[in-house]
Amino acid sequence: MNSFTVEQGDVLQIEGQKFDTLVLSKDTFNKTGYAVLCPLLKDNKESTLTIPVTLNDEYIGTAHLEILRGVNLLPRHFKMRGQISYEQIQNITDAAQAMFDYYPF
Repeated sequence: MNSFTVEQGDVLQIEGQKFDTLVLSKDTFNKTGYAVLCPLLKDNKESTLTIPVTLNDEYIGTAHLEILRGVNLLPRHFKMRGQISYEQIQNITDAAQAMFDYYPF
C-alpha cells in the first residue's frame, strides 16, 4: 500500500496491470486516495480520444481517454514511473474535458 499522494500527470505502474496508467484528476481530488486514470496502451491508434504520450522524450504509450476509470489507490501497490510535461497533461485533460462540454442548444 502507498502512503503518498499522486499528482496530475503522474505515470503509474500498478501491480497486476500490463500497462501503465496516467493520472488525469487534479491534486486536490487525488488527496482523497482516489484518482481518475486512463491507460497508456502500446498501440499507435490515433483518434480524437487517443493521444501519444512521452516520458523523458521516450514514447511510452497512447492515452486512451475513452477508458477513464476512477480508482481507489489506497489498497493498491504501484510504482511511480515519472511525470509527463505540463504541455502534454494540458493537451490530454483538454481533450478529456471536451467529452463533457455542454452543447449550446
